[in-house]
Amino acid sequence: MTDETMNAGNNSENSQPKYRWVRASDGALAGVCKGLGQALGIETWMLRVIWIVAILWFGTGVLLYLILAVCLPRVDRLDQALDRKLLGVCARIAKRYQLEVGIVRTAAVLFLLVTFGAAILVYGLCYFLVPTAETR
Repeated sequence: MTDETMNAGNNSENSQPKYRWVRASDGALAGVCKGLGQALGIETWMLRVIWIVAILWFGTGVLLYLILAVCLPRVDRLDQALDRKLLGVCARIAKRYQLEVGIVRTAAVLFLLVTFGAAILVYGLCYFLVPTAETR
């Protein structure tokens, strides 16, 4: 892990949560492989080979890469990670249950794809049912 990733979430004075699942700011395409490599302790080139194999295997790697590129926050923009996007449900869930917002957003998108759109109803209900996180 680089100092940039480790120190990105250690600011206790502004109570910014620590993020492990992020995109790198200096990655080849969107920084997904480099960011995930740092999070998992795997060299970036190994993840890129895995992505290429996944792309060749029915093209699933392209879809997953695009989902992660949209859902994971960039390491140099962590102060904007919990900004409200599309009603702010994922950010609210991440704050409330102290989860990483990138993982919550990725799970929401995958749930949407698996349920063929029925998750839109659940997402809308969560907007009204999930309470906001308590501020300290």
